[in-house]
Amino acid sequence: MLDELIKRAKKGDNKAFQEIIIYYKNDLYKIAKTRLSNTEDIDDAIQETIISAYESIHKLVNISKFKSWIITILINECNVIYNKKQKDNIVSYDFMEGEKFISKVSDSNANIEFDALLKPLNSDERMIVVLYYYEGYKVEEISKILKINNNTVKTKLYRARKKIMDDLKEGCIDG
Repeated sequence: MLDELIKRAKKGDNKAFQEIIIYYKNDLYKIAKTRLSNTEDIDDAIQETIISAYESIHKLVNISKFKSWIITILINECNVIYNKKQKDNIVSYDFMEGEKFISKVSDSNANIEFDALLKPLNSDERMIVVLYYYEGYKVEEISKILKINNNTVKTKLYRARKKIMDDLKEGCIDG
């Protein structure tokens, strides 16, 4: 079904493109939230991503790669906004601020907010964890999306797991 929508969108079908965006809206939000701190910035990144994807969908060669293609655009948009905020010295990252996306994970039959699991991680680690565990991408795919070496992805994923486990062992994350 999605493949057909993407084919139609590539041919200029605006309705098909809208349906695709609606389908991926929550994924885009969750990924943007790993990099940006407030709802306005997240919304701006998503909006810019949608515009950019709409304007360049005709360039998409392999329709089965649409999701990773649009996520790559989103990450680039998030980085532009993040870097501008860093430069302007007005960035603050607070996981409890704004709308929350909550995914429950199971650990010893306790539910833990996904946001709380991500809290001890830096932005690169958060992005990799979300892409790997939440979006289901493989290390090689993450490497291509983020344009970094496979071993770097593996190392950051290992460090992120260790930080999360250390926090869990210390009881810093409440269920």
